[in-house]
Amino acid sequence: MIKALLPALILAACAGPASGADPGDLVLARAGKLPILLTAPHGGDRGVPEVPLRSRGTTGTDTHTLELAEALAAQLEKRLGARPYLVAARFSRKYIDANREEAEAIESAQAKPAYDAYHGQIREFIAEIRKQFPRGGVLLDVHGQGSDPRVVHRGTRNGRTVAALLERHGPDALTGPKSILGVVEAKGYKVFPPAGAPLGNPQEDRRYNGGHTVYTYRSPAWLDAIQLELGSVLRTDSAFVAALAEAIAVFYRSYLE
Repeated sequence: MIKALLPALILAACAGPASGADPGDLVLARAGKLPILLTAPHGGDRGVPEVPLRSRGTTGTDTHTLELAEALAAQLEKRLGARPYLVAARFSRKYIDANREEAEAIESAQAKPAYDAYHGQIREFIAEIRKQFPRGGVLLDVHGQGSDPRVVHRGTRNGRTVAALLERHGPDALTGPKSILGVVEAKGYKVFPPAGAPLGNPQEDRRYNGGHTVYTYRSPAWLDAIQLELGSVLRTDSAFVAALAEAIAVFYRSYLE
């Protein structure tokens, strides 16, 4: 189980006191060699110096999503021989919501440097990926949800954030047997909308159908973006992490390589 790995991963991701931290300390960023960017905006638990707690919006942590994103990156390197890009917020959502527009994400000027560092790193990596892989890439935004503990919810604004993928390869690339969630479902995990269902029927759950990150960074001509809302049980299951990594690898070989 991934539970056995979590203490070490948490120490690696969150070591050091919040006091005196600079924006770079509050964002985990690792360059890669694949046209895949993993982002995790809500898995951090660090305080932000001189920043008060947010007084509005959701402030809960998507527990284990930062550690899962790191484990997923390592699994992908084993399968594909190269690492994906990775950006994760180490700061807590209690202070900054990295998956919101700035006006909603922060409530004090002191929070802006960390917010800008997170999104600036995403933009920098996207520019690198576009330069190296002009034919296309994918951003996978890793989240956690608790309403369906054993389900993976897909978030693409019902296809709007994967326009390039649909244009090049058709709906099978999102819903078919070699799509990310198609492979996950074939390995015995429940996904919503179900794999194989026509795009838009049923529609994605409105709570999880794609937030600020995927909608901001998707490019109809080049970059596709998918929000992955992972059930709470799945986030500490090493077999699921392996299955998700394999699914992304199948997708990569089928549609990106």
